Amino acid sequence: MPINSDQDLERAVQEFQRLSDAPDESEEGRRRSVLDADIKAYYAKCANTLRPGKPPSTG
Repeated sequence: MPINSDQDLERAVQEFQRLSDAPDESEEGRRRSVLDADIKAYYAKCANTLRPGKPPSTG
């Protein structure tokens, strides 16, 4: 899934986080690896134009 917008990035990060406990060799683990590469590529391409991330919730 190529990431072409901040909305795509947000969806990819949410899915990546959902898959955080998946075993590496599972289908979900492989999907997480693909998302990781896509997210890193988007950050590298758009580092100067990305808006700041949301701070973690403290509640």
